[in-house]
Amino acid sequence: MRLPDLMATGWAEIWAHKMRSFLSFFAIAIGIATFFYTLSVLSQRYRQLDKSAALAGVGRVDTETNHPLGLTQYKDLSFRLPEGSSLSFTTDNEWLWGGWWGSRLSHKGQLLAGCAIKGIMPTWKDSNFVYKLEGRFINWQDVENKHRVIVLTVYPNEKEKRKLWSDGDDYGEKTVKLTDYTQHHHLLNQQIIVRNETFTVVGLLHIPPIEKDARFKKDQERDSTLYIPYTTWYDLFASDEGKGSTNIRIVTGKESTARTAGKSLSSYLRSQFGPKEKPEIEFFYEKLEERLKDARKSLNNMLFMGIIAMIAGGIGIMNVTMAVIFSRTKEIGIRRALGASRKDILFQFVVEAMLLGLCGAIAGMILGYLAVLHLAEDTSQMTFSWWVVVGSVLIALVTSFLFALYPAWQAAKLKPVEALKNE
Repeated sequence: MRLPDLMATGWAEIWAHKMRSFLSFFAIAIGIATFFYTLSVLSQRYRQLDKSAALAGVGRVDTETNHPLGLTQYKDLSFRLPEGSSLSFTTDNEWLWGGWWGSRLSHKGQLLAGCAIKGIMPTWKDSNFVYKLEGRFINWQDVENKHRVIVLTVYPNEKEKRKLWSDGDDYGEKTVKLTDYTQHHHLLNQQIIVRNETFTVVGLLHIPPIEKDARFKKDQERDSTLYIPYTTWYDLFASDEGKGSTNIRIVTGKESTARTAGKSLSSYLRSQFGPKEKPEIEFFYEKLEERLKDARKSLNNMLFMGIIAMIAGGIGIMNVTMAVIFSRTKEIGIRRALGASRKDILFQFVVEAMLLGLCGAIAGMILGYLAVLHLAEDTSQMTFSWWVVVGSVLIALVTSFLFALYPAWQAAKLKPVEALKNE
């Protein structure tokens, strides 16, 4: 009997016993739904991690020191790093929340608040630069000459999606939140007042919509940020109590050189500030490994549940196949008497069971798709890889084949005379 005929016969049997067939593939569908959901979410998570890693920079090293570092130290440290490395110093945030703090920032007499001011270097953009730049960025001339220039972050109009630290703060009638102000005022080449100092906005960093921002959550701004030259920040804010720490970031371009850069960084800081200086060096690839480990842990938990459901579904198909064989024993005897081989009988019931598995796979993928839409944390960029679909179908077919093989083999072993005597 040819495969198309076997499939037609099997489908006719399934359709003739709809309720029995539904119950037999329902557990398969649950298992496939679990696999489909898990593999889809995990696939998306891996793609997201790849994007985040590419943005962060290969071989990235981070640390912080409680001491201020100048341009001379920047040059000294740069010479110690592997060739091609990017080095960046960044200051602490200076927050402008509101109240009397709001008087420290204004534009054309309008008091502004709810933002941070940070000193950076031109090399800051070598890591996690996701912005669309309008105007120009801070350059080395700005840093060396302590220019009063600002590069300002601008948010897209998506307040319902993004939670900011300053949400809900009451600034009073005279003070406006900067994230709201930039929605209606184009500040490029405008002058704003910070601590009674006049700054020129030379660039706008347009932050991408949250669904297109591939950075890790902790690397994303939680409020508007005013980026000013590193040296200018120290002129304005280093005199404040507790100010003066420096965040150091190195992007080596290679994971293999990250350890070398980390050792050079530790050695240099100890040589500058004494043996008590013990910087905590953070290697980005270690953080990435932790996230991958968490992803794999989630996968294992979900896959275990899927395997249990698939075993239950396979047992259901085995029981149904045995019941079908018992009820069709005379039919088996007639077919054997008419010349059907044991292989034909075996294939007949195996194909029928695999058709049930295919139906379960289709139903399971639909359930899994609905689960992704309603349960996944972020479905805005969710894509469904072809290998997830193929894998789900193969899992269902293999499970159905394995659990139907034993009862189908028992049916094939029936002798025609004994089978015909059944009724």
